[in-house]
Amino acid sequence: MSAEDRAPLSVRMRPAISRTAAKVRRQVARVDNPEVRKARTLVRRARRSPGEIVALGDSMVSWIAPYDTDRRPFHQMLRESFGSDTPMHVVHGGSYNPPLYNQYLRLLEGHPPPSLVILPLTPRVRTLPWIEHPAHGHQQAIRFLSSLDAGTPPRRIRKGFGPVAAEEFARFYALRFPTWAGDLTIGDYVHPLKQDRLDEEEAATLLYAYHHGGEIVPGEPLDMVRELGARLRALGVPVIVYQTPVPVEKGVELHGPAFRELAERNFTTLEDAFVSGYGDIEILRTGLDVPTSHFIDWRDGSEHLNQHGRSTIATAVVDAAKALRA
Repeated sequence: MSAEDRAPLSVRMRPAISRTAAKVRRQVARVDNPEVRKARTLVRRARRSPGEIVALGDSMVSWIAPYDTDRRPFHQMLRESFGSDTPMHVVHGGSYNPPLYNQYLRLLEGHPPPSLVILPLTPRVRTLPWIEHPAHGHQQAIRFLSSLDAGTPPRRIRKGFGPVAAEEFARFYALRFPTWAGDLTIGDYVHPLKQDRLDEEEAATLLYAYHHGGEIVPGEPLDMVRELGARLRALGVPVIVYQTPVPVEKGVELHGPAFRELAERNFTTLEDAFVSGYGDIEILRTGLDVPTSHFIDWRDGSEHLNQHGRSTIATAVVDAAKALRA
């Protein structure tokens, strides 16, 4: 049986950690927030091992499918393709928030920059309302990191935050997010999906609208992407930018050709914002034509790829990087 045949049998993907491990993580985060910790690790490595490749990943860099025979995550495929003589540091998602990445990079100012930055452009997680999600303490981490200067010793890049209050989730669920499904709030999507009130097709239709049905509009989100590009330009760092794949094939089955048209517009809007900050750059067009069979499970509506999808994107990124550095 091929991986494509097995894919529909896989469960909707969720991180497989025990309740005990999850509890420990929450307790650690109260004294050492994971998003702040990622900044500390990046700064420490940049000062100790200047000139590394830095990959600012989203969650796609870490996931594998339960049916994969090639068990290497995306980040490992990149490392092995570059070779052991090319040091590389990966920032794992959910640190997908442009202003959070902007703060990470700001703390590198005045120090030897990375030799190359690899950056995904992901319509879903780089825009509103996703950057408002209260999990992981993104907004608190941004505020804390913005209070530091680039000379801050790594040991001081540490901050813990308490658990997210129920009121914060209530605020998030009340945010308006119009898509093909209607002029809905976040809660109008999330609650029916979490409560399993829908059959498989109804759930997929609502989920794909929630994940991929929002039009990126001018304003704060695009300003953040533009500022991220300007930060990288100021650091003088060469950049490989690739589109994180969107499950267009399945989206068109559920919502018609308008799904692809919206994905094209959103990628163009994101790219224009980044280029306006960074300058002219060739962006890898890897986001629109990845088949359903290359995603871990079409039912979860995410950008997470199985071994076939990961290998395709990794090859495109590494080939572009080698051409840039030749």
